[in-house]
Amino acid sequence: MEISGMIAAGESSAALVYATGRRGLSARQAKIILFGGMMAVAVPATKWMSGSWLIALVSVEFAIFGLIVASFLIQCLAAPAMRRALAERGQPYEQGLTIRLTPEIIVYDLADLTMSAPWSCVTDLYRTRKYWVFLVQSSAMVLPRRFFAAPEAEREFVAEALSRMSDAARSRSPDAVRSAAG
Repeated sequence: MEISGMIAAGESSAALVYATGRRGLSARQAKIILFGGMMAVAVPATKWMSGSWLIALVSVEFAIFGLIVASFLIQCLAAPAMRRALAERGQPYEQGLTIRLTPEIIVYDLADLTMSAPWSCVTDLYRTRKYWVFLVQSSAMVLPRRFFAAPEAEREFVAEALSRMSDAARSRSPDAVRSAAG
């Protein structure tokens, strides 16, 4: 069984955020720790320097607002920068992706790159809002859900993948089990 479509470079980054959380410390957890550390240092230090808790809290609020604005700008600039960098290297922004499920292996074929793994290496299959993600040891194979013509085709594909995965991998894949059950 196989599924194919076009995927843009960097498109699946959001799906990989969840992959890091399944492997250990997620990006969201790291941001919370950084934010907590910033607050723990910035508020008392500003209070000590200014002598006022009000000034300390206001300055930290402006710092947080600055981080939010900077994050938004980075998101706006990242995609055009990636397109330019790929164009300079002669690589297309969109590439064909095919995922094949065979009895022995899963094959991830992205343009000129092919990865394959025995089913024993697949540790999880989970769904995000827009993607299915196969965790293969420490790597991720990302499949856009839009590749499926109908919900039934998606269910069949997920059921086929689950049938090849180990019991332990299926137990770590409750999204996929629910989807395959309908």
